[in-house]
Amino acid sequence: MVQGVNAMRRAHRFTLFAAAILAVAGSASAQNAISVKAGMINVADGDVYLVDAKGGEPQKVQPKASEFIDIKEGQILKTSEGRAEVLLTPGAFLRMADDSSFKMFSSRMSDVRLEALSGSLLIDVTELLEDNHISVLTKDSTVSIAKAGLYRFDVDPPRVRVYQGEAVAEFNGQKVTLKGGRELLASAGGWTQGKFDAKETDPLYRWAKRRSGYLAMANVSAARQTTAYGNGLRGGSWYYNPYFGFATYVPWLDTLRSPFGYFYYTPSTVMAVYYPPRPAPSMGGGGWAGGHSGGYAAGMPSRSASSSTYTPSAGISPSSGSMSSASAPSVGAGSAGSRGGGGGAAAGGGGGGARGGRGN
Repeated sequence: MVQGVNAMRRAHRFTLFAAAILAVAGSASAQNAISVKAGMINVADGDVYLVDAKGGEPQKVQPKASEFIDIKEGQILKTSEGRAEVLLTPGAFLRMADDSSFKMFSSRMSDVRLEALSGSLLIDVTELLEDNHISVLTKDSTVSIAKAGLYRFDVDPPRVRVYQGEAVAEFNGQKVTLKGGRELLASAGGWTQGKFDAKETDPLYRWAKRRSGYLAMANVSAARQTTAYGNGLRGGSWYYNPYFGFATYVPWLDTLRSPFGYFYYTPSTVMAVYYPPRPAPSMGGGGWAGGHSGGYAAGMPSRSASSSTYTPSAGISPSSGSMSSASAPSVGAGSAGSRGGGGGAAAGGGGGGARGGRGN
């Protein structure tokens, strides 16, 4: 009885956050069980400020465990010596470099629109649901994200890069489709399209990659604890993980893979992390016959950012923040390389290194 009560309390902690940011009218379905608005600040590391739509002095963002700060329509989020991570549509993260800013024009899930004002923005789209839409204004161009992938927006000089995925840029009455490894660069004569080396990285890219790994680790324990599986939802939800101190993403139907190569498990498929499939016994008897055969992460759906041609994921060292070459997680090894797999380390480890990480 005591164990049952404790389990209910643990599940309740995970579902409180989802309940606060989900609008569920009537019976749950893919249409009504989505986040109400985009723009929740998930991480504010260093000097991060909100500027009100009506002007006034910038207010420093200092998130607390019991407080979730949203960027309202018309507000500007800016950094000086700091970085920030913002939740957009379910499965999509915006990350900002130092000395960067953007303005939120629309926070509706069906029409998320923002303008890059300064510095650099990186948008990591692990899953893009059918009814969700994200567009970014930069200079005189509007760029719409068409597929899950990784997208970068630089203001000075104005530039749009697609590391993986697909985006459609509109400018001067033209439409240009950008796919992986392609960029748009503004010059005196207008926008020009070309290729770029997707292996080039900088501090923002490397920080975003570490964040992706930490979020995947937080997903493992969050997916295990949530009781929302089986309620008919077809999309996914943000879940606050108190062990890590930030929200992670939990898909419902399919295991997903981020542009950086990390896995996001559903409440059903995550059990293969804790209890890896075993081969069927050779001589009758009970036991699990290995019916899942490791397929929980084999076929990525079209909504996922999976790609066999993209840079593989790297292990994460929370003590040094360094990146090392590693393959995607194997069965039972957890979702983020060297940070530890499955239960204790991922669930009990926590917040400090995962939330911050000012290293390059």
